[in-house]
Amino acid sequence: MISNINRQSAVFAAKRPQAAAAAAPAQEAAAASAAPADGVQISAPQGGFNLSAMMAETAKEAASLEGKLPEHVENEVIVKLKPEFAFAAADGASPAGGFAEQYGAKIIQKFDIPENMFKSFNGEMVRVKLPAGMSTAQAMVMMAKDDRVEYAVQNDVIKLTTDMSGEAQNGVAASKPENLNGQLWGINNEGQTGGKADADVDAPEAWTLQTGKTQAEGGPLIAIIDTGINYNHEALQGNIWTNPGEIPGDGIDNDGNGVVDDIHGFNAAADSGDPLDDNDHGSHCAGSIAGNGNNSKGLYGVSQKGNLMGVKFLTARGGGTLADAIESVLYATKMGARVTSNSWGGGGFNQALYDAFKSSPAMHIIAAGNESNNNDARPAYPATFDLPNVISVAATDHNDGIARFSNYGATTVDLGAPGVDILSSTSGGPKEYKSFSGTSMATPHVTGAANLLLTQFPDMSNEELKSRLMNTGDSVASLQGKTVSGKRLNANNAMETDNTAPAAPNDFGVKKATAGEVTVGFTATGDDGWCGDAASYIVKVSDRPIVDGEAAEGQISFDSAQSVVTGAPGETGTLEEVKIKTRLSGTERPIYVALKVADNIGNLSEIRTASGTVPAAKVAFEDTVDGQSGNFTAEGTWAKVESPGRGKVWTDSPDGAYGQDSDISLTSRPISLKDIAGATLAFDAKTDLENRYDNVHVEVAEVPAEGAEAQWASAAVLNGASDWSNREVDLSAYDGKDVQVRFRLKSDGSVNQDGIYLDNIVIAGGQG
Repeated sequence: MISNINRQSAVFAAKRPQAAAAAAPAQEAAAASAAPADGVQISAPQGGFNLSAMMAETAKEAASLEGKLPEHVENEVIVKLKPEFAFAAADGASPAGGFAEQYGAKIIQKFDIPENMFKSFNGEMVRVKLPAGMSTAQAMVMMAKDDRVEYAVQNDVIKLTTDMSGEAQNGVAASKPENLNGQLWGINNEGQTGGKADADVDAPEAWTLQTGKTQAEGGPLIAIIDTGINYNHEALQGNIWTNPGEIPGDGIDNDGNGVVDDIHGFNAAADSGDPLDDNDHGSHCAGSIAGNGNNSKGLYGVSQKGNLMGVKFLTARGGGTLADAIESVLYATKMGARVTSNSWGGGGFNQALYDAFKSSPAMHIIAAGNESNNNDARPAYPATFDLPNVISVAATDHNDGIARFSNYGATTVDLGAPGVDILSSTSGGPKEYKSFSGTSMATPHVTGAANLLLTQFPDMSNEELKSRLMNTGDSVASLQGKTVSGKRLNANNAMETDNTAPAAPNDFGVKKATAGEVTVGFTATGDDGWCGDAASYIVKVSDRPIVDGEAAEGQISFDSAQSVVTGAPGETGTLEEVKIKTRLSGTERPIYVALKVADNIGNLSEIRTASGTVPAAKVAFEDTVDGQSGNFTAEGTWAKVESPGRGKVWTDSPDGAYGQDSDISLTSRPISLKDIAGATLAFDAKTDLENRYDNVHVEVAEVPAEGAEAQWASAAVLNGASDWSNREVDLSAYDGKDVQVRFRLKSDGSVNQDGIYLDNIVIAGGQG
């Protein structure tokens, strides 16, 4: 039961009065921001800044953007300012001049980025109230062209849209082992709910090593960013964080953190220090993380003890804004949270939220989503943020099947955890419990295991924590190809102390090489030396020798070399093969590969390296872009530019972002495929295109007769953002013919980005 953000975009937080409890979610957010804060009056444009002319010039672009924006708080924008442009005060005073006043607007909040985030965040964030007659889209378009602005975005509305039905239980019946309630199959599964025995996180086994620590015992601080926390619930007593710098009820911000009487956390939705849950959702997550064990109540979390902080940004009716979500991340980070639990998400990429998570030193554990969606193809955020301090969690059932509602992703969802019919504490009273389902319920299982690990190993880094949680789980069939690890959380395995690294194979080498694929082979080693089974292989490839540690000139380090996707390791002693796709070229060239074997807690073997020769392909066309080849005709802004490490490359946007309403092509000369069978177009590409709206079409046409027009057909479409990678397009339908290919940029009237970069364009195949 994940709280979904409908097509969220980048926003940032500001404090505001609480909306009426009876308001619908969208109304709550809109009402809360309807008027300028503190009676602020909208200013007129200042100085020589011609606002009317700017609005007229950008009207068409703003109209295009208006239709793309998700539900949001109208008449305000969230602005990240470049670091060289710093505001002196929250009222808009600035050594650089009246930024907001020039737009007839008013800064109503400047956000205090915590000291432990400030350097990484690298900029100021403000919320701006717009004057009458200026839409959010209009302001976003104009401010995006302002040299002082990093980005300007809307303040999206967040909703809880999933079913939270569940029958309340007043108290829970105790059962063995150690008073553990039998309904808690995710903690300990003996088949008591009709499921598969041991399809659980093995919490009781982990408790023989560690049960967690309370605040008084020095336990790590866990922030539950959600609908709040029922700090009066019997299952959470003793595990609730209390602010040592605050005096309850005196109406004073004793610790100077900007929040009055934040005794047990923060309420961003109401701009108060009381995070008391009025929705159930956050309290339910809290009980699964650290329900108080051995208190004769029968409700256990994955950790029996904890140090739980409530950070509320969603209201009783499930309404809120992404601004409040980011403010919650800032508060949790400022107060020293080691882990945040985030059972909410969805929608589109958001740069401001990304910046907040990236800059925070905490580990952020995030629900993957409940749309039965492949996050690889249709990302759900924030779970799909590719960050080392983010863990994305799918939900499993009591048979170790992936839940029918759970999102998944072979490259974007890290692991699974129990998330179906999960019993936990709620907000209805000190003794109320309910069963809910969702990736929201899976996420706190992982958070609870993280709490155990950080209690046992307090100096563990985020990298080590993520590796242990992902790699020590139980391999289950339902998660193979659906998550990065293919595993369901196992808290007991994660607690293992292991100082023995896997052995490195002595027979690692290139076994076969063709123009498009290289096969490396080796004998599988073990988890501890040659004993047991390894957890994973790390294979790297490069056009230069790969070395462990710092690379000299003409070399590349193992960490910097390109990664290769591999399958799960086989049993010790079996023969393994890894197939590596190679770039097609008409030139024979060397290839270098390297291997390290990893165990389940991240110990790595020594490096093994090998090299081989990639034979030349049967090439009909090749352009490395360097030099004056005459292979392409450039239309519009298409041009060659220098790219670090690549030399010259083609791009549609040599001077920054591509233009609005563009329709421009990079077209090849005629190419003969008369002697080619199974023709393939291959090229390296890096893209930064507005998702869904702007595309680069790869098109093919037979060379027309003299005087006739070419009939272009689409062969592929490139969209979204991705780093350099080799792409292939099947042209076998054109074998034996003379053709041309072109890369055609088509954009709409708003949101222009960095575009596409192209290198090493080849058409090759077998002998015709």
